[in-house]
Amino acid sequence: MKIVRLLQRSVWAMVLATLGVWTNCAAGRTHWVLVDHHIPDPNNIFFTDGRHGVLTGWWPWRNCAAIVWTRDGGRRWHSAKIPPLAKKASLFGLWFSNPKLGWAGGLIRSGKVWWTGKFILLQTHDGGRAWQIGTAPPGLHTNLSHIWFMPGGKHGRLLPSGGRIFWQTANGGQTWQTVDVGHQFGSAAWIGSWRHIVLGGQRGAVLVSTDAGKTWTKISTGLKGPMAGIAAISFLPGGQVGWAVGGQGKALRNGDWTQAAQPVILHTLNGGKTWTRQTPRRVPTGPFTTVRAISAQQAWVGSYLGYATANPAGAMPWILHTTDGGKTWHNTLRHVVSIHQLFFLNSLHGWALGGQGGSPYEPLAAAVLILRIRHRP
Repeated sequence: MKIVRLLQRSVWAMVLATLGVWTNCAAGRTHWVLVDHHIPDPNNIFFTDGRHGVLTGWWPWRNCAAIVWTRDGGRRWHSAKIPPLAKKASLFGLWFSNPKLGWAGGLIRSGKVWWTGKFILLQTHDGGRAWQIGTAPPGLHTNLSHIWFMPGGKHGRLLPSGGRIFWQTANGGQTWQTVDVGHQFGSAAWIGSWRHIVLGGQRGAVLVSTDAGKTWTKISTGLKGPMAGIAAISFLPGGQVGWAVGGQGKALRNGDWTQAAQPVILHTLNGGKTWTRQTPRRVPTGPFTTVRAISAQQAWVGSYLGYATANPAGAMPWILHTTDGGKTWHNTLRHVVSIHQLFFLNSLHGWALGGQGGSPYEPLAAAVLILRIRHRP
């Protein structure tokens, strides 16, 4: 009977994801619109306004990299022009410092695997329609999934999703310098400041620098257990108010992947010096993967597909939303898209990337979700 109920709930969730589900929020009624046609398997997404955006990914049937752009908010996507060498790369990093100037980066695939190869950095000057090969740090074989550039495009950073070292430039990428953090980190938060940097470290620690990476302070968040870790961090401009998501506790086997037993949401009001735990009334069984801070009161959190329990609804991937600083969290859409990234311009414009079917790490179909808000009369 449990299997029958799970299948029924999964089918019902697929219908809801396709048609859209309205839920109440402070600004009005919210739902997510599913786009799953003519898009590559997504790696990253960036929008410069509510209409113009770029997505990086992989065309599985063409067996090549993809950069696509949109001018209608994500409903339709068009292929960009990229150099032949870049078509072999898994492009996980993506950033725009203004509507025209942007960067994308990843590893040139060695055979069928994406996690080995030489790092390549691409640059665009026309909003993402055409890309050229830029100057990356020499001899680099690390997947730098975080790319940041300050407005103007001179000062920038390249950060891996795991390691002790990142790279930064003060001349638009002509030359690069290494920065040794001294601790292992796996996630990073863009704050809009060149001097202030916040990274998620091992065992749930947070690493903070206020002098552009010269010195670092290691801060405990209180997470415990062998699976304690920070998956994603997001701060408001100014770097005082922020949220982080991760997990703690023992390791659980979930299908063909391992996850922490307890998903966790953390909140700070003082730039990461101290963190408090925020617990939704209902918590999904899947791991939290991404977070976006919108204002001091509003934030969003995404999760992967979870493991089945007596209540199959908890195994569905969730997108949680708070409008009261994290005192309460509400699931805005119970769908079957495992969310690995959220991107927001503001409270009215948001997008989510994920996959449908299979496992979160090897989905059967790509998916982009577009936030829609209908204001109350």
